[in-house]
Amino acid sequence: MIHYFHNKIRVAKSLFVIGGLIATLGILVPVHAWGPERTTYTNEHPASYATFNSITDNVAVGDERNFVRVRELGTDDTYKDEIEVVPGKEYEVYIYYHNNAGSNTNASGLGVATNTRIASAYPTILKTNERGMVSGIISWSYVTPENPKTAQTGKVWDEAYLTTQSDNTVLRYKTGTATIHNAGAANNSILPTTLFTEEGTPIGFNKLTGTLPGCAEYSGYITYTLVAEKTDTSLEKFVSLDGENWAAEVTAKPGDYVTYKVQFNNTGNTDLTNVIFKDTHDESLTLRSGSTKVFDVDNVDGKTIDDIIDLSGYNTGNAAAGALVQIIYQAQISWDQSICNKSLNNTITASYNSTEQQSDNATVLVACEEPEPNPTPEECKDNPNIPGCQEKNCKTNPEMEGCQELPNTGPLEIVLAIVIIAGIGGGGYYLYRSRRTLKTVEDKASGKDASATEETTSIDGSKDVDSSQKPNDMV
Repeated sequence: MIHYFHNKIRVAKSLFVIGGLIATLGILVPVHAWGPERTTYTNEHPASYATFNSITDNVAVGDERNFVRVRELGTDDTYKDEIEVVPGKEYEVYIYYHNNAGSNTNASGLGVATNTRIASAYPTILKTNERGMVSGIISWSYVTPENPKTAQTGKVWDEAYLTTQSDNTVLRYKTGTATIHNAGAANNSILPTTLFTEEGTPIGFNKLTGTLPGCAEYSGYITYTLVAEKTDTSLEKFVSLDGENWAAEVTAKPGDYVTYKVQFNNTGNTDLTNVIFKDTHDESLTLRSGSTKVFDVDNVDGKTIDDIIDLSGYNTGNAAAGALVQIIYQAQISWDQSICNKSLNNTITASYNSTEQQSDNATVLVACEEPEPNPTPEECKDNPNIPGCQEKNCKTNPEMEGCQELPNTGPLEIVLAIVIIAGIGGGGYYLYRSRRTLKTVEDKASGKDASATEETTSIDGSKDVDSSQKPNDMV
């Protein structure tokens, strides 16, 4: 009885000490999600072995199962299970821990937890009206009175939630702010970033070795700060036939090379991590080997990279606030004529901060050369106005409207007309002389006087008289 009473006083004093550390924080304890379902205890009836955060009437925090909370840093606001964050502000995460074994179990070792660790996680980016989860996980090793020689592993967890009205709000851990608070020598120790791994980081009372006795006097809490920032990026993709005139769409022929340019700009006030660019294109496009070059602050003249942008993608690492990244590469259009008049799409996706991504695309319209029209006569008969039919109809139907041409009276045609006229006149005179010679021959054969007066008619219709009968004045 005396031992119990003495132990009771020690518990009360310890709760007062820890309560003094956190009562001023104004902790609010609403109903909240936690796990797993487990046996619970009270201050009057603690556990008989090492177990964590299962007391329901802790004078400092109330129900210990609700042990993860958040508030705006630098205010007197109470810690809450859900809070709306605003870019430009900082927020403090609170994780409470308490080995619920009674102090009278420590000497036997039943109340001492070993390999005690705390892990936490938080969302790196928040979108409007989404609930981002901040988690706290406590794990430890223990033995029970029923089986004191076999170590077992325990684990409990709790969650708090963050929301925002500003889309793409980034949450960043403020380096060096993860701190343990307790009444031992380890108070105010800075915890390593292994806190944010699945395994977590060891905690303790005087040393951070993972050993933690039972009773409230050995309890404590961890805090760390998250900075809310606004992510703002732009991503554009262009295509060009000559590498100079850029557009969202170009027209090209099968077999042509086209050049793509990707431009990514971090216009926000926070650094981006793990920035990866990946190209997805139509199967009729083939990346030109060795054509991919990256331009950034470290490669102002461009750096040629492996042909991976359309495979695994290219990881540029981090992009500081204000950073500009350009990527230029070429692709060849297939020679396949079946892609004529088709649009070949090419999309670039930039992902960053492990969860965020943005995309843009450019298009190539494939245009093939049209053959000369060659319709059949039957087609022209039914459709005389289709291309190629006018000439065919004129050849087969020269009398049809539009087929006759006016005479061309250029210099060549005039000379040709004179030659024709002269030929006709010369031929007429030759005919006249031939007829006259023939008559003379016939007259001599018949005994007529060839010199007799003979009146004939010339080719032009005038009278012709034998020269022997002409007057003297005409000789």
